[in-house]
Amino acid sequence: MANAGGSAPRGALPQPTSQQDYYKSLMPSQLLAERGEEIVVINPGSANVRIGLASAKAPVSVPHCIAHQLRINGNEQDAAELPKKGAVGEGWFGTSSLTASRVDEREDTLELVVSQLKIRSFFSEKAGAGNSDNCELLPKERDTGFEWTNVEDTVSGERSTPRFQKPSTSNARADDADDDFSKQKLDRPKTYRKYICGDEALKIPASQPFTLSRPMCRGRLNISNKYSMQQVCDDIYRIWDYILTEKCQIGSKLRPRFSAVLVVPDTLDNREVKELLSVVLRDLHFHSAVVIQECIAATFGNGFSSGCIVNMGAQVISGMCVEEGVAISSTRFLLPYGGDDITRCLLWVQQRKKTWPLADTDPLRDPLDFQTLEKLKETHCLLLEGEQHTTVDIKCRMAGEPTRVYTVVLSSVNVPPMGLFYPSLLPLEQFSPLPRPWYHIDYEDTTEDSFSEAGRRLETNEAGAANGSVNGNSINNDSDPYDFEDKEKKDMEEVSSGLAQAIVKSILSLGRVDIQKKLFASIQLVGGVGLTKGLVDAVEDRVLHAIPVNEAVDTVEVLSNRMAPMNIMWKGGAVLAVLDFGRDSWVQYEDWLDGMVMVGSGRKYKDSNTLQAQAFWYNAMLD
Repeated sequence: MANAGGSAPRGALPQPTSQQDYYKSLMPSQLLAERGEEIVVINPGSANVRIGLASAKAPVSVPHCIAHQLRINGNEQDAAELPKKGAVGEGWFGTSSLTASRVDEREDTLELVVSQLKIRSFFSEKAGAGNSDNCELLPKERDTGFEWTNVEDTVSGERSTPRFQKPSTSNARADDADDDFSKQKLDRPKTYRKYICGDEALKIPASQPFTLSRPMCRGRLNISNKYSMQQVCDDIYRIWDYILTEKCQIGSKLRPRFSAVLVVPDTLDNREVKELLSVVLRDLHFHSAVVIQECIAATFGNGFSSGCIVNMGAQVISGMCVEEGVAISSTRFLLPYGGDDITRCLLWVQQRKKTWPLADTDPLRDPLDFQTLEKLKETHCLLLEGEQHTTVDIKCRMAGEPTRVYTVVLSSVNVPPMGLFYPSLLPLEQFSPLPRPWYHIDYEDTTEDSFSEAGRRLETNEAGAANGSVNGNSINNDSDPYDFEDKEKKDMEEVSSGLAQAIVKSILSLGRVDIQKKLFASIQLVGGVGLTKGLVDAVEDRVLHAIPVNEAVDTVEVLSNRMAPMNIMWKGGAVLAVLDFGRDSWVQYEDWLDGMVMVGSGRKYKDSNTLQAQAFWYNAMLD
């Protein structure tokens, strides 16, 4: 395939035969080191985005969030008008209470989980609020390793010196100039940075006029009637540009020399993928790009070609079976909960046990407090039977005040991860509703046909519609194509079934027994939740017991990950990028700008104009 400009994109197009033979003679690590220097791998997620050169051992992981300067009626908001706590991230994690039926169901599930884990003393204390009697004030100079983000725009506020100004020979005049500048600096109104990305966005004092946003939520673009598609894409561009420039040292002038691999979540639909690809090519100016599904990337990241991939992210769990490098879309399942829900369940358990300090912490509204809770979950939560307790120090930071340290005993830290198998234990209703309803994605066709092929299909459909069928599928003129009630009911059935049942249903949907046995013996748990201690044994045991007795399967095995489970998809994208696979799948910068056409195929990517309309329509349905 020839490039529109006449030159081959790096890492994408065929090499001369002698060079191909040379690459084939290299070890995988050598191949990654040599060809990976010109390929950037981007793996976006709801909570974090991972970006790095394909030759790197691990990516740069940055929170996928951005803080914008708060404006009201086009004017900058004064920081003095904002409350001391909750201005940043207010409502970000949701605080709506559960319905009465959900509360009863959750309590029943809790009793079942406590019984299975053999925790005898769980209900010995009544539920209640935490206390702050065990509080220690930490002097500011002892709170090392933490700095609040400077939100002022120091670049535009600094005094600039003329390039060819001669040095002054008078010290008195220099002192007078410094005094004048100091007075001007005091009189000058405070200017703020327009936006702040990543870790810095989470460390903004709550008293500052900034509001925090996530461009992705529950594995989808976070499009709503309050967060337009254009704003979402702009924020994604700003975050990725910040990481590439500040973390990876790949400025905008260098990017045309690089190709990009976009490892997309399995939860995205084709139109959302198109928008992300536009950000990579049109906005970030990469030379060329290719899109890879996370399930495929995870398989190759672990060094396998087949398996049942279970991606356990922060806000959604997705799964799909892969056979010899091909994703089987009929086996796909989605569970709209993840690590963040387990984190909030940990908070709920500690509040019941009266161990969490509520006086100065609010994890559901304050990003720093939630980040602290998240780290406690990652470090101490596990899936083991018996009484599981641990003593930890919790730091509560507020700008302008000494850091408070609470020594608490975290009780029953093995209860929250059980929400993976009993979703009613998780506070799912506390999260904001999904931007749009879930619907299945056609992974076999991410592009539109050429106009001639589309015309032929239209003629066929019109002829078939008279006979009550379209493309071989029966249709009902009285049915509503947007029957979300049935879809929502189906989704809730999948949610209530839990992780083990979802895996079993996914694999058993394949008819061949030999493939079923192969996939049950090659389950891969990737994503941040995969770090939970005891998860592998729990999944193997519960999946085995969830298989119907009439099935000829007696072995369930979870394969070991070859690196940190949250980086496996990124690593798989790096491996696939340097191999001579799917050369026709690479999209060139010039071709994308010329009409989003895949060269040599006569096909163009699906339009995404309806994404925003779907968001408004669905919100109208909710109202």
